[in-house]
Amino acid sequence: MKIPSLLDLEIEQQAVIDLPFHGRHVITGTPGAGKTVMAVYRAWALATVGRDVALFTRSNLLHQYLAQMAPDLTEALNVTTYHRWIRDFWRRRFRTDPPQTDEDGWLYDWIEMQRDCILQGVRSTAHLVIDEGQNLPVAFYRLCRTLGVDVTVCADENQRIGDDQSTVSEICRALATRADPLVLRENRRNSREIAMLASEFREEAGDEIALPTRVGRTPTVLKVPSMEYLLTGVSQYFNAHPERSIGIICRSTHLLRDIQSRLTHLGLAKYTQAYAHDDQYRNAIDFSVRPIRIVSAASMKGLEFDSVFVPDLDAYTEDPTSVDARLRFFVLCTRAREDLHFAHRGPQEPAILSSIPKSLLVRHAG
Repeated sequence: MKIPSLLDLEIEQQAVIDLPFHGRHVITGTPGAGKTVMAVYRAWALATVGRDVALFTRSNLLHQYLAQMAPDLTEALNVTTYHRWIRDFWRRRFRTDPPQTDEDGWLYDWIEMQRDCILQGVRSTAHLVIDEGQNLPVAFYRLCRTLGVDVTVCADENQRIGDDQSTVSEICRALATRADPLVLRENRRNSREIAMLASEFREEAGDEIALPTRVGRTPTVLKVPSMEYLLTGVSQYFNAHPERSIGIICRSTHLLRDIQSRLTHLGLAKYTQAYAHDDQYRNAIDFSVRPIRIVSAASMKGLEFDSVFVPDLDAYTEDPTSVDARLRFFVLCTRAREDLHFAHRGPQEPAILSSIPKSLLVRHAG
């Protein structure tokens, strides 16, 4: 991610900076429009005028990403995650964990939480800036309204992944926003070819968003005989383009670890790092070094790479017409700035891509 300076912000992005410092606001737009960048700037602007602001990121990896990409903007912020903020808030106010409805502690009893806050007269002067807000439950936004919390939400309902998710209209209703969402329309990340492929998986929602003008290479589908063959190709690609960041996005952490091991054997250990949130040896990434980064599909939201490789296309066996499958591929495609490569080893190209027009994908057999 390249964080633009204040002077480099476009007019539609500057409008986010100019939003009132109080109230509840919703920002939406296409992937690559800079919603995450503007969330950081919005939180920074609020902090500079003395607001008690917390910037929500979707995951610990995205937290690391923002802290490293924009240290001057984030060093004075409370950058946290949704679950961490809820638990810290509840423990400060009630001296106990928030009421939950599952044994793992990830689902909350929102009705009981709202009742407790109303009965105890609990309010908050915080301003929450929420990135990837479509992935938070509607009930959380209702709780924010109950608490009197000011909120700025950046959301794109075409990037919803997960069971507990919200549409932009649901977020607006829950927060009782007074104005229509502020829309960022220009895709500043993807090449035109990548954006065209991604649009094949996009849900029909709202106004059509213009395609980028910057042109690049057509995404590819590779039929490969083995994982070793594919990773040898990745190695050759890296040697030819050492200035580019490469993202290898895996469906499973098992494959993630296997690929890191194989790249090490190919002599790329000092250029490669992997992230798995539950692995103490792989729970941090330094985005200033080691340009080959291996992440899971569960951790890819909010990230971007010059080139993206999807090594396990065969693992995507869901019904290709399902909303979840299409949204997952929409997000997957839009992680890439310049190049996008899918690979499969099975005899048939997986159904999720088989219906894509030939003009949008170049197909190769290894």
